[in-house]
Amino acid sequence: MGVRGLQSFMESHCGQACYSVNIGKVADEYQKRTGKTPLIVVDGMSCLRKLYGKLNWICGGQWKGYIEHIQDFQKSLQQHGINLVLFFDGNTPERKRETWTHRRLENLKDVINYFTIIKSNKELEHGKHFFLPTGLAAFTPLIFKDVLGCPVYTCLEECDKAVAEYAKIHGAMGILGQDSDYIIYNTAHYYFSINHLNLETLDTVMYDRNALCRVLHISVDQLPLLSCLIGNDVVHQEDLLLFHQQHLRISMHQLHRHHNRPPPEILIPKVATFINNQPPMDQLSQQLPSLARVVFRDENRVHLLLDGIGMYQLDIENPDEFSNQPKEVEGMNIMDRVRLRHINSELGRHLFAILRGEPYESSTTLEDYTSNLPSGAIVFQALRARVYRLLQKSARDGLSQVPEWCMYSGSLLKEPDLVDPVELEGGSPSLEELWNGDSDLKWRTFMDCVHPQLCETRFRTLPPHLVVPVAILFYLQCSQPKPILKDWEMNAIMAAFLSPMREDLNQIRAIALPRIDARAVHVAAIFMKGLVNFFFLLAACDFPVSRKNMVPWAFWDGKVFHHYYLRAKSGAKVEDLCEHKEEIHKQFMDMKTLILPHMAPTVPVKTTVPSSPSRSPLESPKKKGGHLGTSITPPLGISPPTTPARDHPTTLAITKNLYGKNSRGSSPLVSPSSPHSARGHGKHPYKSPQPRSPVAKSPVAKSSAAKSPAKSPKKSVS
Repeated sequence: MGVRGLQSFMESHCGQACYSVNIGKVADEYQKRTGKTPLIVVDGMSCLRKLYGKLNWICGGQWKGYIEHIQDFQKSLQQHGINLVLFFDGNTPERKRETWTHRRLENLKDVINYFTIIKSNKELEHGKHFFLPTGLAAFTPLIFKDVLGCPVYTCLEECDKAVAEYAKIHGAMGILGQDSDYIIYNTAHYYFSINHLNLETLDTVMYDRNALCRVLHISVDQLPLLSCLIGNDVVHQEDLLLFHQQHLRISMHQLHRHHNRPPPEILIPKVATFINNQPPMDQLSQQLPSLARVVFRDENRVHLLLDGIGMYQLDIENPDEFSNQPKEVEGMNIMDRVRLRHINSELGRHLFAILRGEPYESSTTLEDYTSNLPSGAIVFQALRARVYRLLQKSARDGLSQVPEWCMYSGSLLKEPDLVDPVELEGGSPSLEELWNGDSDLKWRTFMDCVHPQLCETRFRTLPPHLVVPVAILFYLQCSQPKPILKDWEMNAIMAAFLSPMREDLNQIRAIALPRIDARAVHVAAIFMKGLVNFFFLLAACDFPVSRKNMVPWAFWDGKVFHHYYLRAKSGAKVEDLCEHKEEIHKQFMDMKTLILPHMAPTVPVKTTVPSSPSRSPLESPKKKGGHLGTSITPPLGISPPTTPARDHPTTLAITKNLYGKNSRGSSPLVSPSSPHSARGHGKHPYKSPQPRSPVAKSPVAKSSAAKSPAKSPKKSVS
């Protein structure tokens, strides 16, 4: 969140501290003046929207076009001798969970609006409408690392402090990002705005902390106190309202009429004047309790000021943990090995977080929460449960259940789902065994996690870049009581994998989609959510499929997929989808015959009972026994379209067990052959304990109402 209103204040009311610059010219002058190679440290998460640009975002991501944008940007910087180092966020710290949840629900409003527009056959406007494609946050680090060869680091939490410390220690010319905390940190002199950046000319806006201090008549070392008294991630502005009104003499009529806060142009100068009357920072530390009494009316809340000021103190005495990392050695324990590879952005952000006992996170995606398609977060929950078992055997403090904050229809993110790790049928190896084992063990574990029957197929004979996408399709079609995708939808996806036009950016640009299909958007989101989950699985198995063959640009383009989806929906035959090319048709049939024999047969559904009334995707489903669950009012004024009747089970039932604990009942997302399924054969070497579902509701849940994957719990840096 940073310091609320600080950047807008500088842009609108403090021209001396916020002005236009050209990064290339600044770099040229810097090089002449210092003789050093200009280094810019980039807050990667803040750059995703700008770098994605005007590419089609609704259909599932345009990866080759996105890479082209990033390559062009790097070339522009290299012309001025500028090097890049990138940092990406890790897991959300729990102190920011409320903010994270609020943003996910705000994102949900946008998603519902976009699907309403699509279904009314209206056009989405570029600039006005945008949503990050699923997986963009997960795979962007690999573009910079594997394609461009830049140093890329993933932090354990948010990356802003690591960016500031790295820039200070390494004497970076500047920081590129969009977080007002970079104004407060006493770090690199130049802080460039990514939001105002013209990628072609390198013109942007620079925020100057020294000039800001001159305007406000405070010192640079007082900026952390300014942040605390305005409101930041530690000291919430709501806790400062009385202080602002009574001590800063901000009257009620000066408060913003919508959010009851003083506008920045009034608040910030008054806070600066208050700070001017305080002792210098080296003396103020002794008087913080009395300051807390003034600010909070409570000396016991002095820890808020200590923490709020302390979070801006940079550790520049010790070697930074990013550029001074040890080489991975044989004797290193598994936690240290995972940590090292996590920091080097090789594993994604989930693996080390789960090992440390932190929750799994999944953001809002472009899913139609009123359709009969399930949410991707729920579809792949059973897969994650098997991965959790691999991690459970190596976690330092053990793993009983893994909390999951996942955005899906039917949850308001009041508490996490608790997921039990699930043993593989033949027994689950530990991370140590996998990372030290041979390739056969890694392959076998990967296939067992996807589906026990996958080992019986010709799966490993597929071209390397088709292994992961076909495995995702196998999971979608064979791990559920009923296949997720219709046959022609599977045809469209496979045709998109094999399409020659996917390799040619000019051909992709030439595609003119006659319309956008809402279900196709949802299908693409499920597939890409699957790819993010498979990245998690492959990382745990030490990549039996190499990273270069499991990244989306190796087989996927959302616009190409949508093109084939519309063709398949209007009745195009397989030969047409294969562009009448024999080689493509052969690969197509190889993939399809690998999946079809393992799909559950379609069982006709008798419709003797009228369908249940439509309900909002955010309403609670009916409890067992036919009694209506507690009605949940959609938050934030959301009034989504109604939900059609289901023609197949998509519900993960939440029931009270004999011991009074909320737990999910038999899950349709658990493979019929799983040891945790009542239909398991029980003939495998591993004997699981009393069968139970991999999913349990958080103990703090107040309702045992069933939740549906098409209406399930929510959460949203893809």
